[in-house]
Amino acid sequence: MSHPDDELLADVALDVDKPPPGTHEHLGECLECRRAVDQLRRTTVLLSQGSAAIPSPAAWQSPPPHVWQRVAAAIADRDPVPAPGPAPSPAPAPAPEPAHRAEVTRLDLTASRRRPGWPWAAGLAAAGLAVGLLTGRALWSETPPPSTTVARAELDTLDTKARLGEAAVVRSDAGVNLQVATTTTLDPRDGYLEVWLINSDGKRMVSVGVLDTESGTFPISQSLLDQGYLVVDISREPFDEQPEHSGDSLLRGALPAQT
Repeated sequence: MSHPDDELLADVALDVDKPPPGTHEHLGECLECRRAVDQLRRTTVLLSQGSAAIPSPAAWQSPPPHVWQRVAAAIADRDPVPAPGPAPSPAPAPAPEPAHRAEVTRLDLTASRRRPGWPWAAGLAAAGLAVGLLTGRALWSETPPPSTTVARAELDTLDTKARLGEAAVVRSDAGVNLQVATTTTLDPRDGYLEVWLINSDGKRMVSVGVLDTESGTFPISQSLLDQGYLVVDISREPFDEQPEHSGDSLLRGALPAQT
């Protein structure tokens, strides 16, 4: 079988789960994997005994350059890079090098191989959160551009001339909007309500949007108003996939001519 991955070797060392068939046979034949399991077990024993079983840092030595190259390659996922400047001379060791030193190096490399992207991902997530918070603060603190109502029209029924709504043209630095509000909920029956601007010649019209509730705001262009599209119309439209006006107008009103 192929070499078990690091998680499986850790499970064998901690005896937390039954390994797949053939694992123990592989450990009996593979010296590298067996050493890894033995090192993990010794590290577990050291940790369970507390700090008294761990030598002081004075007994540790700087790792050789090839260890740094392996760490850099694992983290950055690129070819090994030269080690930084020479390490300072280690303090004289009072005793032979402890057996757990290789264990610590292996564990660090294993963690780097398993999760090379976590430090970068955490940094990017934190940066994204900071940008989002700053952007949100800027949006909430920014003073909206001033708007001016430049024209109004009363919206009446065509048959009884009952006043059931109002339309207004509002201009701001962001553009021109047509605001429509009704005093009652209009019944679309089996269709929907559509808002139109009809030209003063009575022959041309454009749809500016669908009215879902009793009020709505619809972006329009100043050029439409300049060309004479000054009659606001709310119609009842069926779901017939026909873009033309149905002819069933519920409310209508004329805006004053633009100056």
